Amino acid sequence: MEPSKPDKTKKRKVKKAGRIERYKRQARQIREDPKSIGTMIRDGLVGVWRARGGGFYGLGYLITFIVLEIRLVVGDVSESEGVVEFVSSQMIEFIFRFGIQSFINGFLAFMWPVYILNWLGAWGVAVLIGGYFGFEKLLRPAVEGWLAGLPSQPAAPSTNEDEVHGDR
Repeated sequence: MEPSKPDKTKKRKVKKAGRIERYKRQARQIREDPKSIGTMIRDGLVGVWRARGGGFYGLGYLITFIVLEIRLVVGDVSESEGVVEFVSSQMIEFIFRFGIQSFINGFLAFMWPVYILNWLGAWGVAVLIGGYFGFEKLLRPAVEGWLAGLPSQPAAPSTNEDEVHGDR
């Protein structure tokens, strides 16, 4: 018998699209079909929620992250002296500061239960426990109905960058 030879065909690696390429693709899609922005936002939020477990903690993370991002943008708008200055500063900050600040906001959002405990003290424990059971019994069925197609058990966090950020 002849010994088997190793397969010399190499698998070609598929290069993932970079962040800028994803943003360009999304901007092109929005320009071609402005109605798609709602679906894109929903898919992105669902992707973040799923990546954080798809449960009560993920919902808390998502809400905290959105609040921190809104505070960031509102602060930038209130500091600018005009529309042109705001838009030009946002373009520069988008590349530098906004990416870093969003990363920090993402990290801070991980600690959302600490904010609840700090804000409400001992009552925070009751709110977190009640929120968890309320979410599981009342809100999860409504959310899963609204987001048709979601599995009843959260999927494992995706390692595919496009899936996590809702790009398809």
